[in-house]
Amino acid sequence: MITKFKSAALVAALAAATAFTTPALAQRGGAAPAAPVVVVADIDAAVQQSAAFTTAVTQIQTTYAPQIQNLNVRRQALQTELQTLFQAAQTAQAATPPNEQNVQNAIRAFQTAQQAAEREIATLNAPIELAVSYVQEQITLRMNEAVTAARTARRADIVLTRGAAIQVADSANITPAIVVELNRLVPNVQIVPPQGYEPGSLMRAQQQQAAAAAAGTPAPAATPETR
Repeated sequence: MITKFKSAALVAALAAATAFTTPALAQRGGAAPAAPVVVVADIDAAVQQSAAFTTAVTQIQTTYAPQIQNLNVRRQALQTELQTLFQAAQTAQAATPPNEQNVQNAIRAFQTAQQAAEREIATLNAPIELAVSYVQEQITLRMNEAVTAARTARRADIVLTRGAAIQVADSANITPAIVVELNRLVPNVQIVPPQGYEPGSLMRAQQQQAAAAAAGTPAPAATPETR
């Protein structure tokens, strides 16, 4: 019910945060430049471990309690219906002699019901999923700053996503430090998306605002007010 939010914008934010300047080449005869310091971070985990996210999840479970209850009731009912249709298909297949038409009809009935159930569950779950995406994106808006602060404090040159590293020492993992920075930068978030919100729209607005600022033209604020 609570799923992870991932977007190309989040990856772009991380890429911006991990940019670094390569050391100048040593003068001939001088000492070789020091090897760059590399650290790793799990960005998704940092978002989900932040205080704002954990608090928001609890608030979502309360605010959307009727929708969640309805979702659970319908999911259970649909599972029961599908199980009955599945057993009917099994019975048709096991009949002696088998009736191919009956088998095909039973299988088709199960598949049709299964597809309809998936669509219904997706529709019922959509408001909850949207709320979670909204929460995650508000936190992600400050990810660049959080990663930069954690990297600077560690005096690191490169930040890799945890999945990009084969082996990682605990000392090289700056995810906890990023969580600390997120807790400072984003103490709380809203849980009810505004009308017309779509996942990724806050990140796009932030990028447009940055581009407008660089061009010297005004742009609407990208970060929603916290409460």
